[in-house]
Amino acid sequence: MTTVTAEQPLTEYLFSLHGTQIRYVTASPWLAAPVNEFLRHFRQEVRCPSIPLTLYFHAVEHRADIPVTISSSARQLAVNMGVAGVDCPETDLPYEVILDGERLIADFFNVGVLVVDSVQGRADGYLINPQMMPESLIEYLFHIALIELLRRRGLYTIHATALEKNGRGVLIPGNSGRGKTTSFISLLRSGYRYLSDDHPLLRDVGTHVDLLPFPIKINVTEQTVEFFPELRTAPAQVLQPRFPKRAFHAEDVYSTSIGECCRPALVLFPHVIDAPHSHLELLPKSRALEMLLPQALLVYDSEVARREFQVLAKLVQQVDSYRLHFGRDILELPQLITPLLEGETR
Repeated sequence: MTTVTAEQPLTEYLFSLHGTQIRYVTASPWLAAPVNEFLRHFRQEVRCPSIPLTLYFHAVEHRADIPVTISSSARQLAVNMGVAGVDCPETDLPYEVILDGERLIADFFNVGVLVVDSVQGRADGYLINPQMMPESLIEYLFHIALIELLRRRGLYTIHATALEKNGRGVLIPGNSGRGKTTSFISLLRSGYRYLSDDHPLLRDVGTHVDLLPFPIKINVTEQTVEFFPELRTAPAQVLQPRFPKRAFHAEDVYSTSIGECCRPALVLFPHVIDAPHSHLELLPKSRALEMLLPQALLVYDSEVARREFQVLAKLVQQVDSYRLHFGRDILELPQLITPLLEGETR
């Protein structure tokens, strides 16, 4: 595959993600800054002897400048004709996914193209005029390529927030509007430690599944901000605009530190109810797995999909899962959850 000839020299950035070495290479400062911020907790100065996963991201001016050719034997795996334009939420971006030999090609049309070769441990991203993009979009595209590579190294993710307390993990999966981030912050402010706002990592260690931190900025809506006094009064340099929401680093608002790798103990599936008090409903294992599977990211390799399914099934077997009927007692949620985590009964 041809690469773009850069006017500026390529710069290499090194990261270590739970023992997996990540090498990020770009010539564009517009592509360097968001990724370094995204992985700021995993920076590394010296390359380790192990073979790293390598991601090259290139800035191009026009769609025609993207040097990716597709063979006649390639086949389409998925297509989503969402709302075009980089000012839309990331999930609304239109895309087409193509398998061409060992390469997985995700075409985001007027935004750019990702080419991932998981066998070689390499991804190339070609973004059109990244200086015009929200940083959150650049992070999102980088994250897609990174997760696709990490799956081959036994690291998986789901769409969930995650916290840790005394070595026990809490996962809160769910789509936007279900109370996922609000319940997460309610626990975080009470002394739980932060693992991830959106995509914690899971790893099968044989006897059980481990929950690994992936700390990034916490994204909140204006409605969520209004629930918590410390967010309502946070200065603008802490609670920053981040289209279409606002964002902050956990350590800038809460004294709790980043959590450690732990064994998950609870999975909570929240949904908001119009009631004064929250309550929990214990879920059967089969129902919990059924609700968890849609929160996994799309997988295009059948063998990887099989392994990921096994990890999620094992996770559900080792934890208690609850439907969290989330009422108006938002600040009192820890009083409901912490006794479960500590093995008490109410």
